[in-house]
Amino acid sequence: MTLQQLHYIVELSKHNSISAAAQALFIAQPSLSTAVKELEKEFHITILERNRHGISFTPEGLEFLNYANHIIEQTTSLREHFSPQQEGEKKLRLSISSQHYMFAVDALTDYLQSIIRNPRYTITFREGRTSQVIQDVITQRSQIGIIFISKMTQKFMERTLRKNGLEFTELFSYPPYVFMNTAHPLSKYDSLSIEQLAPYPYIQYTQEEDSYQFSEEIIIPDINPERAINITDRSTLFSVIASTDAYTVGTGILFRAWDYWPIVSIPMKNPLDIMRVGWIKSQTTNLSPTARDYIEQLKNTLINRGVTLSESAVPKTIDSAKTDMPSES
Repeated sequence: MTLQQLHYIVELSKHNSISAAAQALFIAQPSLSTAVKELEKEFHITILERNRHGISFTPEGLEFLNYANHIIEQTTSLREHFSPQQEGEKKLRLSISSQHYMFAVDALTDYLQSIIRNPRYTITFREGRTSQVIQDVITQRSQIGIIFISKMTQKFMERTLRKNGLEFTELFSYPPYVFMNTAHPLSKYDSLSIEQLAPYPYIQYTQEEDSYQFSEEIIIPDINPERAINITDRSTLFSVIASTDAYTVGTGILFRAWDYWPIVSIPMKNPLDIMRVGWIKSQTTNLSPTARDYIEQLKNTLINRGVTLSESAVPKTIDSAKTDMPSES
């Protein structure tokens, strides 16, 4: 396997035929076909399927493509990091995966304000299911992932993280809160019980094929709604809650743009579980200065939202001058 062969695979993903990819690469079609066959032989997989419409990636091929993209990205970062540039010319890079938490987005916008004078950066923020966040960190598609662990899922999640060489650092722990419309019949209560919520629709992020241990909402066995709404994105969730009597369960943290959405958060009465929200990273990889700065900004953003951080999450002051002139790519 060579970097050139990986570049070929990535280029193939942009075209529907080998001839078109070969033309874009300025090489002969037989040379490109040979490179693909060599990779398939080396890894004992089939990367491409040929059909009358052109080419398509097999499931194994798509997985191989994901790794190829990652290796090329890391190679580019390596070259930029050690290229003979002035410190201020080095490109700042940050990649984050997160469950659907608005406080993480608020922290990102705060962080972007702190690097506003930096002329070169690439920042990627991905939101997805718990399993996707974990997979992104495993494959180093993202430097850090933001997830939560509850008492009910603790053993499963700790086993999953340990098995994949990941470590979890807690930011804060909170009992579950209910999010609902400000005009909801229950919105004026100081706390809410499961019995009070029973008549109303429950909205949650769909887990698709994932097991319940990967749920983005804290698992409350007694919540067994007759009416359930499954969605995939935050905008839909907020729109449904703001327009109906549906509710969901989460951290209770309201974000800065909350005035746009007529939504309140109310603590659950006598909660049996607790949400431990934190970030994960590879045990064998040191955080880049950029990732560390984002985490410190995340802590400060949470504090500004009135959140009490865990003892292990003591915020440090972000050196904005250093951030403007990053020491890594």
